[in-house]
Amino acid sequence: MKTPVLKIVLLESPLETVPRELWGHPEVERSARRYGVEPWEMLLDKTLHYHAMETLPQKWKRGRPDIVHTTLLVLQDSILNHAGRLRLYIHVYDGRVFRVEPETRIPKHLERFRGLVAQLLRKGRVPPTGRPLIDLEAGSLREFVERHGKLILMHEKGAPATPRQAARLALVTGKPVGIGMFPRGDFKRSTLRKAWLRLSLARGRPLKAWTVAGLLAYAAEEHLGLHG
Repeated sequence: MKTPVLKIVLLESPLETVPRELWGHPEVERSARRYGVEPWEMLLDKTLHYHAMETLPQKWKRGRPDIVHTTLLVLQDSILNHAGRLRLYIHVYDGRVFRVEPETRIPKHLERFRGLVAQLLRKGRVPPTGRPLIDLEAGSLREFVERHGKLILMHEKGAPATPRQAARLALVTGKPVGIGMFPRGDFKRSTLRKAWLRLSLARGRPLKAWTVAGLLAYAAEEHLGLHG
């Protein structure tokens, strides 16, 4: 019998390198000089590129690596992960899905995290040589779902559930839990179609992505008896 693990995929993560149409923008050029890199080597970040992003489509869902950073820190430092019972994946802006190895230490500083993700997006893995700590799992979310099963989607309009109910369902079925990484708006229709079930932990109030992640990890730990 397989040991149950909680699979979590961070969906529609706003992680991308600066798009070509912004390379010549003064904000982008200034921040590239500051960090000593070329514009196309930088991670798009609203903090650095707020005015440059004005013309981008769906700008409200882009350029927020801080959301993913905080969520990764919460999950990678969880008892669940240290016990080897978490499998974590990141679905990025261009559609690829990356696997985060349990022993990966996420940089605490956001600037270092930006550099790590920029390298990941360019090279397809981190580090570029040797044993990867973050590596390509699937070329698209569709491919990921074909491999791991349809998603238990955390969705504000989903059926009400407690964290323990959601975590138990994921552990028993082996289906991955999907958590949206964007600051506002809804999932793409293509993402919604990949949901096996939609659940809401919000009870009528919006929750941050890292809060949902932390609640699920803690509930899974309780269910698996990892708290002693």
